[in-house]
Amino acid sequence: MSKQCRFYLLPSDIERLVAELRSRVGLKIISRRSLTLRPTELDSPFSEYVSQATKRKFLRVNCYLMPQTEAEIKMEHLTKQGQWAISVSSEVVEFSGCDYDGQTLSVGRFYFQNDQLIGDALWPKREEFLQWADRAFQTTKKLLERSKTLNAYVGTDAAVWERNGGRFQAL
Repeated sequence: MSKQCRFYLLPSDIERLVAELRSRVGLKIISRRSLTLRPTELDSPFSEYVSQATKRKFLRVNCYLMPQTEAEIKMEHLTKQGQWAISVSSEVVEFSGCDYDGQTLSVGRFYFQNDQLIGDALWPKREEFLQWADRAFQTTKKLLERSKTLNAYVGTDAAVWERNGGRFQAL
């Protein structure tokens, strides 16, 4: 099983959300990949991306969130890239999307699996992680406005931006 929360957030909305989540539930931002067996902690969830099709530059989010204090992180070695990647069975929340180029804003999401494959069976992740992830989701939903039309939550600045001509784009 898994759980997700979809949203439209401008960079300013993301900065506010991350700051609130840090203070209310405690979190670290980690990169999806690392040059070592240990996760690489990030100060910011943002990265830049250039579309091959349009050659336009986007600001996007593509990282994981984990509890500030403790989490079971499993790494997988990517031999060809010479890097380590966070395994989906880790106690992390994927934070992705929100591609923004000044004209369009794509949907973003929080996503996590609440169980993991051990041998041939599915086992729930630790209760401490599941409670932390639920608090992060609940806090996020309280801080954002729900749009039934978009079937997603919308940040304050993103809502104003859209009313002034910005375009939301579904993936």
